[in-house]
Amino acid sequence: MTLPSVDTLDEYRAIYHREEVWRPAIREVCTRHSLPYEECVRGPDGTHIVYFAGPESVIKLFVPLFKSDFMAERLVAQVVHGRVGLATPEVTAKGEIDGWDYLIMTRLKGEPLEHIWSDLADDVLRRVMREVGAFIGSLREVSLDGLEPLASDWEEFVLRKTVARDEELSAVLPSAGVSASTYVRTSPLARSRGFRPALVLSDITREHLLAEQSGHSWRLTGYVDFGDAAIGPPEYELVAPGVELARGDRDLLRELLVAAGYSADQLNEELQRRLMTCTLVHRYLTYADLVSLIPAASAAETLDELAATVWPVC
Repeated sequence: MTLPSVDTLDEYRAIYHREEVWRPAIREVCTRHSLPYEECVRGPDGTHIVYFAGPESVIKLFVPLFKSDFMAERLVAQVVHGRVGLATPEVTAKGEIDGWDYLIMTRLKGEPLEHIWSDLADDVLRRVMREVGAFIGSLREVSLDGLEPLASDWEEFVLRKTVARDEELSAVLPSAGVSASTYVRTSPLARSRGFRPALVLSDITREHLLAEQSGHSWRLTGYVDFGDAAIGPPEYELVAPGVELARGDRDLLRELLVAAGYSADQLNEELQRRLMTCTLVHRYLTYADLVSLIPAASAAETLDELAATVWPVC
């Protein structure tokens, strides 16, 4: 057996950084697909195991604990390639070793945005937000044909997330007056018929956005990672970049939203509530994350105040 059997997340974490575990499998993949094993280097940390095979290819091994990530990555990469506002990897081959699925994809040029973010001037930050917004706008035009396996029971998902959010927020917003469940339940987004479904990548963050230097400035050039993709409300896509990139900055947030297709008249309390609803049911974002990224959020005593701090759109 080339790759180990992994039954728990703790077992996976224990071997995640051990090169001797992955190298035999990477060698096998390279042999199968005529890739330069001697040029393979470990890629950035993430959920799965990534190796760069020279300047042209990426090998991504998917831990069996998250089998659906492989399906999402493969489907979405094939559907969006060449159809959206940023370069995305093209799947060139797929396979399996000892129950571990893998993809071979083209390697994109560019530096992860997280490596350069703190060095960007204000005007560059605003342009980058517009570029992210335009990318999101282009994703909304992607046909859902062929993406049916990504669909899930949205209303069941919302119910499950709001129950968990009620438990989390009861300790930090004891006088909020309105629970997360009530806040979300009164939004049209709580029901699948309350929105036009769209492809949402769910994790458009600095880690997955790539940029290249252009003269003395930087421009976005690509996006990687589709493992968290789903079908949901269009506003759901705005949560990750809105929180992690804008961080409560009204001007950056408006650049993002207008570029994504919202008119000035649509930057109102209704949109703010829709965005806060999606924030409350986001798969990964917690209240602790919000406060870490937007410290002013800790002063909010109600969900309306929290929405106004995190999403100052009006």
